[in-house]
Parts: sequence; structure tokens; C-alpha cells
Amino acid sequence: MDHFVSPIHADQNNLLKHLGGMGPYVKGTGFGICPELEWNAKPDKVFVFARHGERYPTEPVAKRLRAVFDKLKNAGVKKQEGPLYFIKDWEFFIPGPDWCGMETLYGDFNGFKTMFDFGKSIKHKYGYLYEDCDDTLPIFTAGKRRCVDSAEEFGRGFFNDDEERYNAQTKVIVLDETNRMGADTLTTSVSCKKYLRHGEYYKHSFIGKYMISEAKRLNSLSPGFSITAKDVYALAVYCAFELNAVGESRVCDALSLNTFVELEYFRDSEMWYEKAAHPYSFALGSVYVDAMIKLFDEEETKENLFFSFTHDTELLHFMNALGIFEYQKENLSTRNIDFLRFFKTSELVPMGARIVIERYTISKKHYIRVLINDAVIPIPECQNGPFFTCNLTKLNLIVSEKMKGNNFVDKCRITEGRPQELTFYWDWRERC
Repeated sequence: MDHFVSPIHADQNNLLKHLGGMGPYVKGTGFGICPELEWNAKPDKVFVFARHGERYPTEPVAKRLRAVFDKLKNAGVKKQEGPLYFIKDWEFFIPGPDWCGMETLYGDFNGFKTMFDFGKSIKHKYGYLYEDCDDTLPIFTAGKRRCVDSAEEFGRGFFNDDEERYNAQTKVIVLDETNRMGADTLTTSVSCKKYLRHGEYYKHSFIGKYMISEAKRLNSLSPGFSITAKDVYALAVYCAFELNAVGESRVCDALSLNTFVELEYFRDSEMWYEKAAHPYSFALGSVYVDAMIKLFDEEETKENLFFSFTHDTELLHFMNALGIFEYQKENLSTRNIDFLRFFKTSELVPMGARIVIERYTISKKHYIRVLINDAVIPIPECQNGPFFTCNLTKLNLIVSEKMKGNNFVDKCRITEGRPQELTFYWDWRERC
């Protein structure tokens, strides 16, 4: 036992675990439940709901990163030493404004590679559900270019880079990110004007403390740059996105790990109040969960694999509706870091995040198992099936009960002229 290292201990110094969902994909820590079942049953249906791969920052974030870059480059410090020794030959990692928000192409953590590898791993694990099948494989995606790129690269990985087979057998169905899509969408947050209107209303700002100390440390060891706590935050974000784009970052090395622990909590508290625990979150996510339950409740469908690509916000709504956030018993503190929290964006929605839901049929009953970023996460309210699975009928009852008075169409006031339910998993052939 002297050499035993727990997964939590091994992960605690992993920088990727503290980038607040802005950095490269990293596997979830989970609860130690083996992802491989100890019995012979195999899933007979699989539902994947994934975030796009690693990307460049969006334009507003890129401007803030450029501002701190320019400040340090133009500081006129002749003797550059300490953690910021590299500023003299430091180069900005975003090639140009057209790259903002796009999937990254280079480095060990690039989004295209992450999605290709994801497709390969899904084929390796669940390929028997499609083996020797000449039918078209549909892959559904939200309309942003990074989501479409992810869906396409995932498909290429699924067919092991066999471009001929990919072109012949894959159909990528792109769903616009506009409110006219109503409930028939992979971006319910865009369809719900009331959610968008009240997003800032629920903002709770965490008051950080450590980044002030980090600024003092940098100014002491690398004098002349006049670093502020705001600069430290921007540099930490810079680190995350530079890893996405290049695969390495001297900025990451310049900052202490404690800085990233605080960065993560800044992001966690922001995403918790504005997205995950928002009063509209369940209604937005219930559209996806209800569709998944219906697909799994059908004894036979034309497809047994369902792949969808969208944004981190939608994954958080999905988890809310599925009941995953019942593990987070209290709202996040805005005074001090809650070190015992379940809700960690790096664990739940890193770039390339994926929710994989498996359906098992045992003694003519259906059970589901949830994997979030390759870690088994039992549903808190429903885990009494074999190996912590959830009985599908029970889950349907739980979700249906919660939807009473809290359904998407009514809560978001979707007008009759717009789709009232999600149907693309069933009628996608008619749209092609």
C-alpha cells in the first residue's frame, strides 16, 4: 500500500483540473466506479451529448488577452527576469481576428485531434451497434462552426479516417442557433428569450483574494511590469487558451498553481449562478433529457447510436435536468472557496466534454448508466439498478414530475409558430 496513490491525490496538481472549463479536455475524477462493467451485459443503445473541441477564445476574451499581452510587451523593462523572463520574445498565440472562437488545429491539445480521438474511442467501445451497417450514420450539431467541425472530425475518427466511408455513410445535420428553432434545437438557451433576458440578473460575483498576492509575487520577482490582480486573472485565462492553441505555455509556468485554484472558483461560481443553477436551467435541459428518455424507451429504433455536439452551457442544462447537480447540496459561496464542492467546471465541461449515456436491457427492463468525461456518475435520485444504474421507467417518472409547471415551451413562452418539441432525432431523414 506504500505506493498507492488515490485518483484524487494524483489529480490535485494537474493544471488541467483547474482551468475552469476553458482549457483542454481532461477526464473526470468521478467516484472510483469502474467504467468497465463486471458482468457480460453490453449497452444496446448509446446517447452522446458533447461539447465542441478545444477552441480559440471568443472575440471579447481575445481582446482582454491582447490587452494584457500589449501591456507587458510595451512595459519597457530592460532586465527581464524571474517568472516573466520570456516577455522579450513572447508572441501572441491568436493568428488573427478570424480565428476567434474557432476550433484549434495545432499542438497536442488541438480540438480537431480531440474530436477525432473521441470518435475512434466511441467506435472501439460501441462499434458493434453499427458494425456491418450500411445505413447512414447521423451526427447532429449546433450551428457554430466549431461545433460543426467537431461533429465532422468525430465522424472521421469513428470511421478511422476512412474518408470514402465517412463521406458515403455519414450525414452531419446542422441545427441553426436561432430562436426560431423553438424546442427543435441543440441550443435551447438561444430559443428562450426569458432566459437570455435574465442571465445577468442571477450573477453572483466571487471576491477573490489570492490573485492580489500573486500580483505582488510577480512584481517582486519580475519587477517593472506593474502587474495587477486583474492582470493575473487575464494571464491565467491566457494560459488556458494558449494550451488549446499551441499545446504549451510559458504563461502557465509563470503562475503559481494556487492562482489557477482561484481562477477555477471564479469560473465555477460564475457558471453555477448564471448557467447550471439558473432558475430556467432545468426547463432548458429537460428538452434534451426528455428526448433521450423517449429514444431509450423505444424497443426498436433505426439507429442505436445518437451523437450530438453543442456548447458547454447546453451540457450544464442537460446535467441539471438529469439531476446530476443534486450532488451540489448548497449554492457556492461567494466569500470563500468551497473546496468540498461537487460543481467544478473543469470536471464537468472542459473543452471536448462529453456526456455518454448507455442503455442496458436486463430481464426485459431498461437501465441507464451515465458517464461524464469518462467517469461514471450515478444519478443521485436514481441509482438502485445493477452497478448503480438507473431504471429508465423511474427516471421518466422523476423527470416528468419535475416538468409539471416547469416545461420548456411554457416557461420560455415559445410561440405556436415555432417547434413545440424536439423531433430531429426521428425526422432527420425528411430534412436531408
